[in-house]
Amino acid sequence: MALAPVAASAHSLDEVLSAKTLVVGINPNLPPLGVYDDKNEITGFDVDLANKLGEMLGVEVKLVQVGSADRVPFLATGKADIVLGGLTRTPDRAKVIDFTVPVITEAISALTLDSKPFKSMDDLNSADVNLIEVRGTTPVDFVKTRLPNAKVVLFDNYPDAVRALFQGRGDAIVDVVDYLGRYTANYKDATRVLTDATASVDYDCIGVARGNDALKDWLNTALFSLQSSGFVDVTYKKWFGIDMVYPIHPNPYF
Repeated sequence: MALAPVAASAHSLDEVLSAKTLVVGINPNLPPLGVYDDKNEITGFDVDLANKLGEMLGVEVKLVQVGSADRVPFLATGKADIVLGGLTRTPDRAKVIDFTVPVITEAISALTLDSKPFKSMDDLNSADVNLIEVRGTTPVDFVKTRLPNAKVVLFDNYPDAVRALFQGRGDAIVDVVDYLGRYTANYKDATRVLTDATASVDYDCIGVARGNDALKDWLNTALFSLQSSGFVDVTYKKWFGIDMVYPIHPNPYF
């Protein structure tokens, strides 16, 4: 869908408070941000954050399902007051919707076992290193450019790739490591994350309709409080299984 200017037809802060309801767009197909549980209810990091925001506002939270393609249209048509779902702040999107301060980050790093000798991402750029990657993913191309000397072993999915790492069939997995934490929980070996000094960090924010300033300002204030108190970090580790690889440092200026 081509990006077009988004009118602020979602509810304003005053309207949300008056209706005592905050409508939140959640992607249930993006675990652990959003996922259906065994009761067919949406759970995940985004749901915990949305419920906390609703509690702070003193309103009921109503969840609506969104996909990657319809997050912006849901704001445009007023089907959602705010949208989560790994919404990365980009210049093109900022032309048509507004963003809060960042909630979480996404960037490529490396997951290795604590028993391995590697200290930095650059240590993986060796012909003696076997990297475990998932076939068809963006990190495969990243490795070819960033770590051209390493050998690559491809697997069809993330559970198999993580299992191979713990079985010693490779030295590290280069990917957005945050999303691998839930696959490592059943293994006893300790892991270590290698960050990349050259990483291009994506900042995922809450999306609001363009011009819905009062609601955006309140959300920024609330997020600063939740980041400063540790709520975001604790909730992140609860769902992702690890600390945020590229953490956000709360800044009172927003």
